[in-house]
Amino acid sequence: MSVLTRGDSHMIVMPTTYSPMTVARSFRVVEEIELSGRLLQVIYDSQTPRAAIIEADIEVFAGVPRHRVLAALDLQRKKEFGSDIIAVERWWEDSDLVQVEGICVSLGERDKGLATRLYEALILQCGITLISDFDQYDGGKMLRQKIARESDQISVFILDTEQETFWPYDGTKVIYDGGCIPEERIWSISPDQKCHSIVLVAENKRRAIQLMEESAPYRI
Repeated sequence: MSVLTRGDSHMIVMPTTYSPMTVARSFRVVEEIELSGRLLQVIYDSQTPRAAIIEADIEVFAGVPRHRVLAALDLQRKKEFGSDIIAVERWWEDSDLVQVEGICVSLGERDKGLATRLYEALILQCGITLISDFDQYDGGKMLRQKIARESDQISVFILDTEQETFWPYDGTKVIYDGGCIPEERIWSISPDQKCHSIVLVAENKRRAIQLMEESAPYRI
C-alpha cells in the first residue's frame, strides 16, 4: 500500500442503491448484521469482484424499489499472489458523500465499524485474503490501521512483494497492530517510491496463527 498521496482522491462515485434483482442475480448474502435497529446484509459478487453492506429492507426511490448501500469495497483479483488473493482498490461509505482520498464516508455511518465488519465477513465467510493496493491516500492508511488495531478476527501483516518476505524480513512474521511497525517502513510520501512494493495483508487470524505455529516463529 505504500506510496501515500496526501489529500483527497478523485475516485468515481459508486451507486448508492442496488435493485433487488441485481442483488439476487449478482451477489450472495454472506452475513447478516443488526446495527442500530436495522438488519443489514453483507453481499459479495465473486465474479466482478465487489462487496457491499446493504440494508435488507427495501425502500422506494423515485418510485423504484431498491436496497440502500451503506458501504462497499471495490476489489481486484491478484492472481500473481494466489487464487484467493484479492486487492482492495477503494472503500466507501454512503450517504452524504464526502470524498477523502479513496474513501467516501457518510457522516451518519462513520465510526460504526462497517469497514471492519465487511473485511471480517469476506475473510471469514468467503475464505479470501485481502491485500492493500500499492498506491494509497491518508484515509486508506487510517482505515487499515483501524482494522489492524480493532479486529480480533483478522491478522494483518506487512509484505514486501519484491523481497517476497514479511516484516521484519528475517523469516518470522509480526502481526501488525496498527502501530507496532514504524510508519516510514510501510508508507513513503509521493513522489518518494521507496515503499511502493509494500502491501498490507489481511487474513483469518486463527488460520494465520495456526500456519505460523506449524512453520516459523511469530511475534505479536
